[in-house]
Amino acid sequence: MDNNGQWFDFSGAPNGGFGYNNQLKTAQANEKRALFKNASFLGILLLLYNVYNYIFVRVFYFAAYSIKHGGFTLSLNEVRKYFYADSSSLGYSSSFSMTMNLAVVAASVIMLLLTAALPMRINVMSMLKPKKGCVKQGLKTTPMCLTLNMFISYIVAIFVAMMSAQGVTVPEADFTINKPSTYAVVIQLVYVCVFAPVAEEIIYRGLVLKLLSPYGKGMAVFFSALLFGIMHGNIPQAVSAFAGGLIYAATAVYFDSIVPTIIIHVLNNCFASITDIGNAVGFDHAYQLYCALNIVIMFAGVYAIFVYLRGLIKGIRQSEPKCAMTGGARCITVATNVFMLIYFGLMIWQYVRSFLAYNQ
Repeated sequence: MDNNGQWFDFSGAPNGGFGYNNQLKTAQANEKRALFKNASFLGILLLLYNVYNYIFVRVFYFAAYSIKHGGFTLSLNEVRKYFYADSSSLGYSSSFSMTMNLAVVAASVIMLLLTAALPMRINVMSMLKPKKGCVKQGLKTTPMCLTLNMFISYIVAIFVAMMSAQGVTVPEADFTINKPSTYAVVIQLVYVCVFAPVAEEIIYRGLVLKLLSPYGKGMAVFFSALLFGIMHGNIPQAVSAFAGGLIYAATAVYFDSIVPTIIIHVLNNCFASITDIGNAVGFDHAYQLYCALNIVIMFAGVYAIFVYLRGLIKGIRQSEPKCAMTGGARCITVATNVFMLIYFGLMIWQYVRSFLAYNQ
C-alpha cells in the first residue's frame, strides 16, 4: 500500500528487473511506515485506556466516599480504608464493585472513542453498522465460540489443577456475587452480560481491526484475539478468550461489522453467568442447567465448526488485501512497535504481579 492508500499488485510482475525491485522496495517502505503509524495509534489507545481506567477508578472512589461518608478528602488511603476496613465492608460487595466497573469502563470507553475520533480521526463507529446477514451469522457462530471456549477451559482447568497439586496457585477470575441483593444481581447482569461485551467489542474488535485489517486481515484477526486474551488479566480466561477471540475477530472482519460479535459475546457471557446468577437468586438447579446446556451447545458447536468455519476462513482469505510486505514482516512491524511493546510489557507485569501476590 502506498501513502495514498492504493495497493500495489505484484502478482503479475516479472521476477527480476532493477525497476521492479526498486518499486517493490519503495512499496514495502511506504507500507511499513503506514502500518507503523496505525500500530502506534493502536498502542497509544490501549495505553490510554489503562490510564483512563486508572483515573476514573480514583474519581469513582472519591465520589462514592463523598456520597456515603458525607464529606470529602484527597487522601486515597483514607478512602480505601473506609471501603475496605474489614471483610464485611462495602468495598467487597458485588453491588459496589460492579457499579464501579460499569462507571469506570463507560467513562474510559467514551474518552477512548473521543481520542480516536478527534485527534486520530479513526471512525470506529462505522464498525457498529449492521451488514446484511450479520445478525443471523452471529447466532450461527455463537455455538462454535462457546464450544471452543468450553474445550479450552477444560484443558486449562486440568493445567490449573496440576499446578495446584504442586502447591502453585494460578489466579482465576471470580464472578461470585458477594452480599446478594436485587441490585447486586441486576448490576452484575447489566455489566457482565451487556455492557462489558459491547465495550470490549468496540475496543478489541472495532479499534484493532479498523487499524490493522487494511494491512492483512489474518494478521488483524490474530492481534485482535491476542490483545483480547491478555486483557483479561489471568491465564485461564486469557487462553480461552484468545481461542474464542479468533472466531470473534474472523466474524467481524468477514462482515466488516462488530454487530455479530456483540451478539456472540453477549450470549457467551450470559451462558457463563448461569451458575453465578442462579446461586445468587437461590436457584438450586443452576449447575445442572449449565451442564445440560453444555451438552446441547457442544453438539451445535461441532456442527457449526464443520459447516461454517471453513467458509468463514475462505471468505477472509479471498478478501485479503494485496500487500508488498510479507505476512511475517507485517506481524513483526506491529509486535515491535514501541507503543505496542510498552503495552505488552505492562500486561505481562500485571500477570507477574498477580501470580506473585497469590503465591506469597
